[in-house]
Amino acid sequence: MVSSILNAAVSGLSLNAQRIGAAADNIVNVSTTGYKRTDIHAQSISTRHSSTAYASGGAQAIARPLNGVQGLLTSSGSSTDLALSGPGYFAVSNSTVSPQGASGDESLFTRDGSFAPDNRGYLVNTSGYYLLAQKPDGSGGLSPVNIKAIGGTAEATSTTRVGANLPAAASVGERFSINVRATDSLGNDLDIPLNFEAQAGGAYRLSVGAVTETASGATPAVAREGSNAGPSYDVVVQFSADGAVASFDGGAQPPVLNISGLASGADELNIQLDLGQVGSADGLTRYGAEFTLASVQSDGARFGAVSNVNIASDGRVAAVFDNGETRAIARIPIATFTNPSGLSAETGGVYRATDASGAPTYQQGGAGGAGQVQSGALEQSTTDLGTEFVNLIVAETSYRASLEVLKAADQLSKSLLDEIA
Repeated sequence: MVSSILNAAVSGLSLNAQRIGAAADNIVNVSTTGYKRTDIHAQSISTRHSSTAYASGGAQAIARPLNGVQGLLTSSGSSTDLALSGPGYFAVSNSTVSPQGASGDESLFTRDGSFAPDNRGYLVNTSGYYLLAQKPDGSGGLSPVNIKAIGGTAEATSTTRVGANLPAAASVGERFSINVRATDSLGNDLDIPLNFEAQAGGAYRLSVGAVTETASGATPAVAREGSNAGPSYDVVVQFSADGAVASFDGGAQPPVLNISGLASGADELNIQLDLGQVGSADGLTRYGAEFTLASVQSDGARFGAVSNVNIASDGRVAAVFDNGETRAIARIPIATFTNPSGLSAETGGVYRATDASGAPTYQQGGAGGAGQVQSGALEQSTTDLGTEFVNLIVAETSYRASLEVLKAADQLSKSLLDEIA
C-alpha cells in the first residue's frame, strides 16, 4: 500500500515537472516564427484493486503537439518571407544538395517561412534550412531555390504599334518619317525609320530606311517583307473617304517586317507592325491636318538582371528583372499529412515525417486541402502567455501537492518501521 502511494506521488512529480518544462519551452518560443506550442495532458494509471483494498496508480504525462493550430500572420518587408494560411508545411533541407525525388524521405518540413537569399543566392530561413521547390510547371523532384542561378534576360521586339496622322493635302512624293525604337534578341536597341510617301489618289507608300544598331552605329541590316527571303519592305497603304485605313497592299494588315543581317550577331527580327484596324481610326489616319505623331510603342526589353522575386498564393515563384520582364523559375509545393500531430519535432522549428504522421502529399498552394502561400508575411508563434502562466501556476501547485503526498507516504513508512522496532 505504502509503496503504491510513493509511486503515485513520484508520477505526480514527473507529470508536473514535464508540464512546467513544456510551459517553459512555449514561453521562450513566444517570438519564434512558426512555433507550435505543446500541451501536456495527464493519463491515469490504473492498478488492480478490490472492494476492500485500494492500490494507488498515479498518472503519466502525454505530450500533445498542436502542430495543426494556425498562428497569426503578420506582414514583413520582404517578398521572400512566406507564411501559410491553412494546413501544410514548406519542404526544406539542411543543405543545398537536392533530396532524391519528392517522396519526402530526405526532406524536412517547417512553418518557419523567414526565407532570404544567402551569399550564393539560395533561399534559406533564419534556422539555416533551405527552401525546396519543383520546376515552374510543378513537375520533377525537389531542389533548393537559387535566385542567383537565373541569368539575365532580354526580349526581342515582336510588335510595334504606331498612331499618326498623314496629311490628306500632302503633295505626291512628299515624305514623312517615323522612327521606331526596337530591341534585338541580345537586348540591343535598333532605330528603324518608317518612311511614308504620298501617292496619287490619296494612298501612302510605306518603306523602311536604313536600320541602325544604336550601340555601334552599324547599318548592314536588311528590311524585308515576311521573311529574310522576301522582297524589300514596300507596302501601299490605302485610306477610305472617312480618313481610316482601308487596306495594306489590299490586305487587312501589313506584312511582317523581317530584319536580318544584324552586325551584332543577334537573331533576325520578325515585327508585326500594328498600324490600326481596317475601317477604324485607331492607328494611321489621313485627315486634313498636319502630320502628327500620336504614339509609337514597341514590346521587347533590353538586358536586365534580377531585381525582385514574386511568389503567388499557389506557390509559383517568378523572377522580376529590372527591364520589366518576368520569368517563372519554380513552384513551391505544400506538404500535407494525414496526421500532422504525428510529425517528429527537430531542432530549428522543423519536423520529420514518421509512420504516425504518414508520408507527405504535395499540393499546389490553395488546392487539395493545402493552405495558400502568403508572400511578405510570417506566421507567429501559437504561444499565449496568459495561458502558459496559468499552466505554470497549476503545475507548480500540483508539484508541491505531490511532494506533500510523498512526505506523507514517507511518514507512514517511518511509523510502520517504528512499530516494528
